[in-house]
Amino acid sequence: MTDPTLIMAGVFLGTLALAGTVGGLLVALGNNGQRRRRLQRAAGHRRTIAGATGNTPASLRRDEVQGRFRQLELLLRRALPGRDKLRARLARAGLTMPLARYVMACLAIGALFAGIAFALVGQELWPAVLATGLGGGWLLPRFVVGYLGGKRVKRFLQELPDAIDVMVRGLKSGLPVTETIGTVAKDFEGPVGAEFTQIDRFVRMGTNLEDALWDVAGRLDVPEFNFLAISVGLQRETGGNLTETLDNLSRLLRRRQQMRLKIKALSSEARASAYLLGALPFVMAGVLFLLNADYMSRLFTDPFGHVLIAVGLCSELIGVAVMAKMVRFEI
Repeated sequence: MTDPTLIMAGVFLGTLALAGTVGGLLVALGNNGQRRRRLQRAAGHRRTIAGATGNTPASLRRDEVQGRFRQLELLLRRALPGRDKLRARLARAGLTMPLARYVMACLAIGALFAGIAFALVGQELWPAVLATGLGGGWLLPRFVVGYLGGKRVKRFLQELPDAIDVMVRGLKSGLPVTETIGTVAKDFEGPVGAEFTQIDRFVRMGTNLEDALWDVAGRLDVPEFNFLAISVGLQRETGGNLTETLDNLSRLLRRRQQMRLKIKALSSEARASAYLLGALPFVMAGVLFLLNADYMSRLFTDPFGHVLIAVGLCSELIGVAVMAKMVRFEI
């Protein structure tokens, strides 16, 4: 007869993995519309330039294909759904690994989670083992890549106004805009230096400046850099004083940063309440389990208790997603 503790652990792991997968899908579906609206103008602009020139940064980019994973990489390029979005997420996080290596890492993490679940619950509860492996192999790498991408973009936005100021000073001294981009690439390190270095490399290889800017804008997915690409594109199409435009853009970006920090400070109380409300059910469940394990074991051993756990975790994830949406403002 299977130990009730193992049954409780298996049910908890499987339900948590399933609820986490559902929550991740809800968050992803909620962000798709916002990203689509944000990049609509960028995609149209890039298609216009590509149709006029027939030369895009994507055609100039050399994809790295490792010899050991060459066949898997070629297969993923044809069969993996959403491969372009996955490449963009990896590039946004500053990761240069090919898709084959990322998929192999996901499979290894999923196998590790499944092995841990199998060691805890055994083969009797193989659905829980399978759900744990699939959920861990998909959610953990996605969370890590998203976290690294958000951290890199945040640092990029902090340094972008200073980079635009360097461009303004270069334009005032008589340098062309392409030379000012090269100056930013040499003077700055981190995400700003890396992205402007890529822009400078594309321009030197013969790509239009607007096309190179929109390629980076589509990968970073931030409106601040879209403003820069729009400003440069409008100046080249209609003329005007680019120095004054970039100077105004630099001041605008600094005001946006100040407004973002002010909103973060004003919403700190609501975010703290969301953290407490989200953690309270798990804390209370752990305390009750320590105080009276037999009382809590009915929740894990009874079939109706399994349904209650699944419903409770899904409701918890939906509530956390709604509270996170309420305290997040788009400037």
